[in-house]
Amino acid sequence: MKTIVAFSLLFVSSCTLQDDTSPCRSPQKISVDQRCYTGNGLALTASEYGTSPLSFEWSVYVLKDTAQSLGFTPQDLKIKINTADELIIPDSLVTNNQRLVVTVAANCQGELKRSIYYAFVKTQSTTDSCTIWQPQRGL
Repeated sequence: MKTIVAFSLLFVSSCTLQDDTSPCRSPQKISVDQRCYTGNGLALTASEYGTSPLSFEWSVYVLKDTAQSLGFTPQDLKIKINTADELIIPDSLVTNNQRLVVTVAANCQGELKRSIYYAFVKTQSTTDSCTIWQPQRGL
């Protein structure tokens, strides 16, 4: 009988511990595909958001230059879309612009939990002669 009680307590304890350590939360990271850009859209991925968000709400500002200010103008394009933890930015937007400012919110049972803002810039690879997108430092 003591063995069954000990096992039951251990089982209940581990279930409670799992729920406490990985609740649905704001995405802690947004990454960009840093391989040579081939013109098939640019993949952004949210990660470290805990368990089971219902969906993700992405906000992307598409900017023509790489200025490091957070100020956006009415001429800047803003994309707002609900989707999964990966978003593909269309080639038509990636080709003609130099910078993306992105935030994503995890829908945690109706409550949106937003990430911080991330910026990505288009640059030339130092090892290859290809275009790559990388995180902008100092946002």
